[in-house]
Amino acid sequence: MRKTQNYLLSLSYLALSWTLLLWLNFNTEPNVFAHLVAIPSLLMFTGFSAYHLAHRKNACC
Repeated sequence: MRKTQNYLLSLSYLALSWTLLLWLNFNTEPNVFAHLVAIPSLLMFTGFSAYHLAHRKNACC
């Protein structure tokens, strides 16, 4: 049951982060740095964080 909660938490975190990042992508004026560096980096970091949330060994709370 704890594993299912971790998966739901990580998927909801990932969905929220990607939704906000896509909104940022389409609502900022064209900028090479934002579109080619910052937004892809943030997407990778949110995916990495969601992966670690899903695979936590000792969940305290």
